[in-house]
Amino acid sequence: MSIASAAAACPAAASCSRQTVGASSGPHAWRPWPAKPAAAGSGSSGSRGATRCQASGKSDVGRLLRDALNQPAQGTNLSYLSAANFLRGLGMDNQAELNRVLDIAMNPNSLFTSKNRKQPTNPHARRLDVEADLKPLLAFLTDTAGFSQEQVVKLIQAHPALLSYRVEERLQPFFAYLTGPAPEGLALSAQQAAEVVERRPTILGVEVDGLRRMVGFLLESGSSMEEVVEMMATSL
Repeated sequence: MSIASAAAACPAAASCSRQTVGASSGPHAWRPWPAKPAAAGSGSSGSRGATRCQASGKSDVGRLLRDALNQPAQGTNLSYLSAANFLRGLGMDNQAELNRVLDIAMNPNSLFTSKNRKQPTNPHARRLDVEADLKPLLAFLTDTAGFSQEQVVKLIQAHPALLSYRVEERLQPFFAYLTGPAPEGLALSAQQAAEVVERRPTILGVEVDGLRRMVGFLLESGSSMEEVVEMMATSL
């Protein structure tokens, strides 16, 4: 096979031909590779050039495909970076811990949750925005629920899905039930409610309606309110 025919058969012929065939003149002209003696029984140098060209083309295509598959969507990547910087500002510096927390909060198929059968996949996981999601969450937990910033970090580490909970839809109704007057609420003080959540952060993952039914059942079964609150903080 000639060099010209090898170039025509190879998708990367243009680049390969520049290495195997030199231009006739000019100070910046491509120079041909020095010819090497062909071994007895081997093909021509053109055949070797074509083979080299085909291998290079396949390698380039494979690399591009791998890069495309491994590269996250730009918007998601920026969300991760912004959220990570926000959490660092709260004092969460460990990169491995940041990766775990944000993957659970933002990835519905996080392996960090699916590997642990006691911690189901987070159905609230979504792309988070610092201004629209994280700052309002922090403001509610510190200004309304009464947690310190250090306590908030511990809550997030113990229950990363907290980051994906919307304040108006989930957290406000939850704390309103804990602190609301009986019989609609549990009539806990803000400090008591905060202590329950601090002792068992995963209680925030319980839907308010489900929590109300469980509490009602326990009270009807003869448990005192003090016993119910203790169960909420430990095993409910």
